[in-house]
Amino acid sequence: MTVSAATPDYERSPALTAAAAASSVLLDITQAGDKLLAVGERGLIIYSDDGRSWTQAQVPLSETLTAVSFASAEQGWAVGHGGTILHSSDGGKSWQLQFDGDQANQQWLSYTKARQAALDTQIENLEQTSSGEDSDLLSDLRIEAEDAGFAVEDAELAVTTGPADPFLDIWFGDVNNGIAVGAYGMIYRTDNGGKDWKLAAAGIKNSYRYHYYSLTADTAGRLFLSGEAGLMYRSLDGGKQWQLLGPFYDGSLFGVLSHGDEILSYGLRGNVFRSSDGGDSWQTLNEDIPFSLYGGSTLSNGNIVLVGSAGGIAISEDGGDTFTTQDHPSRSSFSAVTGDASNAIYVVGMSGVVSIIKREAP
Repeated sequence: MTVSAATPDYERSPALTAAAAASSVLLDITQAGDKLLAVGERGLIIYSDDGRSWTQAQVPLSETLTAVSFASAEQGWAVGHGGTILHSSDGGKSWQLQFDGDQANQQWLSYTKARQAALDTQIENLEQTSSGEDSDLLSDLRIEAEDAGFAVEDAELAVTTGPADPFLDIWFGDVNNGIAVGAYGMIYRTDNGGKDWKLAAAGIKNSYRYHYYSLTADTAGRLFLSGEAGLMYRSLDGGKQWQLLGPFYDGSLFGVLSHGDEILSYGLRGNVFRSSDGGDSWQTLNEDIPFSLYGGSTLSNGNIVLVGSAGGIAISEDGGDTFTTQDHPSRSSFSAVTGDASNAIYVVGMSGVVSIIKREAP
């Protein structure tokens, strides 16, 4: 006898209680007021008042979560696999689903269809009015239209097969304005605290749909977005329009952070870059960091901490001019780092919260 049953969607089930939550895979960590809060695999979110004892939050799904951002002590957002965006209004104790990959796929499909239709109209109009001098332009437009058709087919397939692409970072400037970015050029904006998330791909040039990895803002309010293949963008209008900067590197830039009036970006093979003029030019910094860099933070005392593969930790006390490096005994890759008001350093990665390094403020 054959028994037929629908396959349970475990990822859409509430996150299970983890026996050793603080030792599970964690991918990002931040501060929510006086609390520390970390997110990771299978919908795991944990929070702590002291960095030693951790409590697991109530999360409505089991998708792996990749990044978290708090605009205030109470209002926070987390993103992850399957196009997931979660929201908390109680300091991270409980979470609600705001947006998912099904909505993302539908918006992307509408966008690709509109772009294809616009190109077809442009080609038709040019064919009717062309005097023969526009042959090169017509040829380019036809190639674009063909690519747009493939994009529509891919988008239709994504709607059929379901959510797959992950968000990789989220940034909020205040409790209303936020941006979520991720794999294959995913970029969505909100101006009402996440009640509505809208595709923002029209404002950024990324025809190859490279991944976006990290977002930050400088003291002047300029936004910076780093990504695959050395992508670095700047926005002067809150993320509506983006300008491609550089290029100054051809490898992945996994992170970008602000340090006073300066911006640092980092990535593969220990590469670190700094801009002191709002992103117009970039300087290569320390070339002796022997590990790839996946996460970074500026502490309250001004120190910069970068973390990465094989337990690597790099600390700069002079704005990035020099770094001292160390390897954590676990040799476990780290993905994110933050600090608290006492300048303690909290690192998360494949083995959870694996290191607390006390450093005195100068």
